Amino acid sequence: MKAISSDFAFEIAGFEGTYLLVKQAPWPELTPQGEIEVPTVLGGMAYQPQQVKFAGQGPISIMETRAGSVNQLLVGLITKNQGVFDAKIYEGTPMKYIKAKSIRDCFIQLDAPDRDWENRSQVLTFSGTLFFHYFGDDMAGNSTDYR
Repeated sequence: MKAISSDFAFEIAGFEGTYLLVKQAPWPELTPQGEIEVPTVLGGMAYQPQQVKFAGQGPISIMETRAGSVNQLLVGLITKNQGVFDAKIYEGTPMKYIKAKSIRDCFIQLDAPDRDWENRSQVLTFSGTLFFHYFGDDMAGNSTDYR
């Protein structure tokens, strides 16, 4: 089975009943922040990894499939915990997934949506940046296939 980029679900803790169509979100991975150049004998050099990067960020896009649902979520996030939340990203759906990753202390910074009164062929999309911490908290799935 191949992993398909579009087969994921984004679930915010405390808002599990709010099922928004998240078009794009970063998939968290643990990785070194970069490299350290280490001098060796006779003018040579080698590389060594820097510390593991726990803080991440990436683009997020949420589609407004029901009028006001994104605004309602954002207001709920801000009033509940000043916009900071925990979330899970599923490879599949919350009901049937191969694996899930927990991210902590998240917040979303959205750009103003581009509204166009002549465009009647596109769902309103809110785009911005998701900031989060990922510590390698992975959960085994409840299925071998999510399709």
